[in-house]
Amino acid sequence: MKSASHLHTLIGSRTWDKELVMWLGTEAALQQALGPAKTVTLDLLDLFDLDNLPADDNSTRDQLRDRLRDKLRAIQRGPDNRVILVVKSIGLLARYNVGLKAFYDWFIGDFTMVVLLLDGGTEKVDWPEEVRCEGNRLLSYFSEPGMVKEVFSTSE
Repeated sequence: MKSASHLHTLIGSRTWDKELVMWLGTEAALQQALGPAKTVTLDLLDLFDLDNLPADDNSTRDQLRDRLRDKLRAIQRGPDNRVILVVKSIGLLARYNVGLKAFYDWFIGDFTMVVLLLDGGTEKVDWPEEVRCEGNRLLSYFSEPGMVKEVFSTSE
């Protein structure tokens, strides 16, 4: 895991090289680390119409994949318009087995970067004995080979 200063250095690079990274911490701390860089925020929950939700997991996966692709293609970017896309509600990508392929295929490049926001919170929850909570499950999922390149955090 790398520090916020490492992320700031990466952002300052002249070009990016298929940068799809993860931020472990709060959105406010991420915005501070990003500084004045141009960002666009995408909450994956906003890709769904609450009045017309899919009927099953397969339909949900297809709808999420299709709407994500359309959203990524619509974001303006280029050499004079560098963009960092901050993605929230990333648990949906794991839950519906969508993964990160759409980001690699339709968005990231020399002038675009994706930062997956994993805001784990610092609040300790006293779960009932019958509930098992695997707090690092999403971090483990997105840290597998072929997923994110690096993980950044406010802690060193």
